[in-house]
Amino acid sequence: MNITYTTGKLEKILTNERLIKREYTQIYKNVINRLSELRTANNLEEIPHIPPPRRHKLNGDYKDCWGVDVSKNFRIILKPTGDCDESDLQTITSIEILTISDYH
Repeated sequence: MNITYTTGKLEKILTNERLIKREYTQIYKNVINRLSELRTANNLEEIPHIPPPRRHKLNGDYKDCWGVDVSKNFRIILKPTGDCDESDLQTITSIEILTISDYH
């Protein structure tokens, strides 16, 4: 999948394993695993909706976004970009990672 990031700082962190470990100390292995899954997937449908990744649609402040579990509380929050039909996950081939956070 094509991945972009909301900020240059986020891109710098999420494309460097050492910085991921420093920023997300407790969950860095899971962050690396989820990012690897996102990079190798051809579209969002290839990310399972069952744990551990548990892809799920978000609402509220993150309407039109998706979450992917990193740990019990932390999620990678991403938004489809480009020309896609959100009802057909096979058409979502480009995403923007907004943040990795505990939004609960």
